Amino acid sequence: MKYSIIIPTYNHCDDLLKPCVESIFKYTHMQDVELIISANGCSDNTKFYLNSLRYQFDSLGFGKNLKTLWSDAPLGYAGANNVAIEQATGEKIVLLNNDVILLEQVKNQWLDMLDAEFLNNPRCGISCLIKEYSPPANVYFAVFFCVMISRQVFDRIGFLNTIYGAGAGEDTEFCIEAERVGYEICQVGEKTLDRDSAFYVGSVPLYHKGEGTYHDINLFPDWNNIFYRNGLILAKKYNPAWYKLQLCNNFERAVFLKGDTIDPREVTRYTWAAQNLIGTQVLEIGCSTGFGVQFLPETCSYTGLDYDAQIVSVAQEQNWRENCQFIAADINNVELGQFDTIIAFEVIEHLDNGLEIVEKLKKHCKRLLITTPYQEPQGFWGPHHRLHGLNESHFPGFEIVFIYHDGRVATSPDQENYNLMMCRYDSQ
Repeated sequence: MKYSIIIPTYNHCDDLLKPCVESIFKYTHMQDVELIISANGCSDNTKFYLNSLRYQFDSLGFGKNLKTLWSDAPLGYAGANNVAIEQATGEKIVLLNNDVILLEQVKNQWLDMLDAEFLNNPRCGISCLIKEYSPPANVYFAVFFCVMISRQVFDRIGFLNTIYGAGAGEDTEFCIEAERVGYEICQVGEKTLDRDSAFYVGSVPLYHKGEGTYHDINLFPDWNNIFYRNGLILAKKYNPAWYKLQLCNNFERAVFLKGDTIDPREVTRYTWAAQNLIGTQVLEIGCSTGFGVQFLPETCSYTGLDYDAQIVSVAQEQNWRENCQFIAADINNVELGQFDTIIAFEVIEHLDNGLEIVEKLKKHCKRLLITTPYQEPQGFWGPHHRLHGLNESHFPGFEIVFIYHDGRVATSPDQENYNLMMCRYDSQ
């Protein structure tokens, strides 16, 4: 068999899968192809339709050209394709989304156009309709709603990576790995921008609805979070600078990973914290990636808390040391226990009720260590700050010193520069 056409499908039988298959019947020589439908997690009438499709193939005399695969559980884009790729016998494997409809054309034109790239370029491993730029990976990749892939590529680099779960990112990674071993990604003809939809259109005669399944909030209510998470997975592997830029959330927080060189001001702040630590039970509010724990004594038991579940996940991945845990929680809602020392560096100014939070924290520790901008004008350090113009008067009872951007510490502020206050409070 020359071509294996694989269609993964997750519900949407009537509005997506059936029109897609019908268009394939209309514009493809079915005796020349193997059609594999990988149904996963379907709870609609997909199974009934696949049974009727089996009858249709058998009645036309090419029943051996149809394979239907069924999984009660959703497998994700990569998983649903992979089980089909394992069953495919074609020299070229076409991955086709179920929200694609072939437009009017002579029979097999779409396949011939995709296959022509292999004939024209012996280094071609993947032919596609549209190549797009991936900021997370900093590469151009083939968008996998309709691609033709040589079996040799799968033999060389393996199947799609299922780490991306529901989908988004596995096509980029697959293209990167294919190029790394010498294959080229070839786009069929030129792509043009459709002004009505603001999407690019390829030269092959077909219509792609785009995210027909993934934008179904009943199936993927958290699609935006999935897309963000998968972008981070890609960037962590192929574009570390972009990865850190996303984690800092438009400079909302300082981000350092294990082995990174820490900025002088951060070194000074956490050195000051270590010098002013009392007891062994330590809580850090707004812990970011948890990099501060490496400056604290090994004898202390450290808990890091941050409202961002993703940054907490990154902190956990670092394996900073033993006696160290990270929790995703909102300081306004979390039940705090008692700690010897609480650290809250660059947190108070991010909260509308930041000064009230200071009073709350005082009740849960023996010593409270805070840093916050001194006399910061609105907008100076970005949109994340909610409180501005903070000074000594807002922290009565605290011992205060000042730190400059280069890490120097002084007992009085430099009026020509914007500084941070480092504030220490003892509740005993």
